[in-house]
Amino acid sequence: MHAQNIYTALRPLLIFSKIFGLYPNKTAPNGGKWEHCSKIDLLWSVIFMVTSTTYIMYSLEVKIARDNDELITEIGDLINLSVSLLNCAVTTIVIVAMRKKVTILCNLRIRIHRLEPSFDIGKEYAKAKKYITSAVIVVIFLSVLYTVIDVNLFLTVVTFRSVGIEVVAYLYPLLTITITVMQFVTLALLVKQKFKWINLKLAKSRQQWHQSQKGNFFFFSPRKSRSISPAISRTLQISEKTATILENLRHRHYELCSISQDLNTIYTVPILLTCLYLFISITFTIYFSFMSSSEFRTRSPVLYSVYYIVKGSIDCAALFALVNASSRTRSEVLEFSIIG
Repeated sequence: MHAQNIYTALRPLLIFSKIFGLYPNKTAPNGGKWEHCSKIDLLWSVIFMVTSTTYIMYSLEVKIARDNDELITEIGDLINLSVSLLNCAVTTIVIVAMRKKVTILCNLRIRIHRLEPSFDIGKEYAKAKKYITSAVIVVIFLSVLYTVIDVNLFLTVVTFRSVGIEVVAYLYPLLTITITVMQFVTLALLVKQKFKWINLKLAKSRQQWHQSQKGNFFFFSPRKSRSISPAISRTLQISEKTATILENLRHRHYELCSISQDLNTIYTVPILLTCLYLFISITFTIYFSFMSSSEFRTRSPVLYSVYYIVKGSIDCAALFALVNASSRTRSEVLEFSIIG
């Protein structure tokens, strides 16, 4: 069964975001509209962020929880942890503070269907839901794999407290960053898809206009309006219809540009901090993978390699997704001026 609207397409990601306090708004029923905020979800977002951050900050052992034998490893852990915690706090605060704009973005109520698109919108949304659900499943799988390898590789003494420190200190920031990237990329690609629909309609209207103008070069005079031939009359009707369509397209394009500005406003700081974290994380991952002489590498070389392959893959995938979504959306926006 095809998803009939954007709500069903976004629901898997928003439910996943809710769990980690990154979506404090109410989830709409089928075909409904999201409300601005749920007090319970808002409270959960604040409690989850404050509790997790405080727990890590009070767990001073986290910086030596891995019994590092290299100074660079301790420094890398401290830098990664500091940037990731700052990112988590700022991201949660920004999303909570701008929850009304997030709701507007998630609604994306641009009525493209009135422009009579030549494709099945329900099928397009169903495809988006499939991709989003698959992405959530992959992230959950990689997170579980990352945690299991982390605990087995770096903890010499496995206790409830040490595992809790390790999971909260390293998995919570990773998931926060990953979910933020998924939200931005998903919304950007959905906006890009709507730009694409407008561009397709514009190209089709332009083609119809050129076809109607073939062999109909004339000067129109009001005094001779009664003697207009049927062919010229049809051309005038097509011209009027085309002008109406173009005006509708211009209005929809303006609305999407406004939505894009809101998207940038909400995610500018979180994405900036995310890129900073990804740059630092990838740099240290490369060092630990090829240059480090840590005892963990000597003790479990296979597990050590798999750990940094998984971590590096997550970081690189997040960075690639950001660049790819931004580039594709920008290209689709510029396409409107080229076609016009």
